[in-house]
Amino acid sequence: MFSRIAASLLLGVVVSCGSDGATTTGNPPATTITTTTAATTSEQPTIESSAPSSEPTTSTSSCPGDEAVASLSSADPLKMSSLVGKDIRTGRHPCFERVVIELQGSGEFPGWTVEYQGDPIGLDESNEAAYIKGDATLVARLGSWMQTMEYEGYDGPRDVFPTNVSHILEVRLVENFEGVTRWAIGIDSERPFVVAQLADPPRLVIDVDTSS
Repeated sequence: MFSRIAASLLLGVVVSCGSDGATTTGNPPATTITTTTAATTSEQPTIESSAPSSEPTTSTSSCPGDEAVASLSSADPLKMSSLVGKDIRTGRHPCFERVVIELQGSGEFPGWTVEYQGDPIGLDESNEAAYIKGDATLVARLGSWMQTMEYEGYDGPRDVFPTNVSHILEVRLVENFEGVTRWAIGIDSERPFVVAQLADPPRLVIDVDTSS
């Protein structure tokens, strides 16, 4: 049940991106975890960004579903990439809330894993740890720098308490070390989620169910 309903969301995301030119002809199609049909709505998400955003608004959305999932990953989660970070932002739909990690530069998309982890969350390779706001923490790991040692890439805040969503309480950069990025996403409770890897611009989209 979860895979059928969850995938509907991702198909809606891909269709929407194509309709407004986010994915151009000649580029490979977006890579998603699941696919099926989608329910439609005219309500569009609100996007909060640390920098001007090119994220398309979507007119098609559906709920990820009510079956829990603990971890999702790409085919090669340890794959490294020369892409670097550009932006981190959140958005709200009628029954899910979204985190977008946008990348920039040249190269293939990095490997990634998104999974629930217990607090405290380790910071980089140090012995320090952080408690992320909320009762559950999703950690998104990507095989690319958010900002390089030469200060190329993302230069926005590393700890964000978004105001345009209700269930995502904190988004914190907990690792940017040796070409690996980790963002910790604090949520009010452990909820089902789905993940999509999209192109033009390259970005990882994480949708957290808020229907219950």
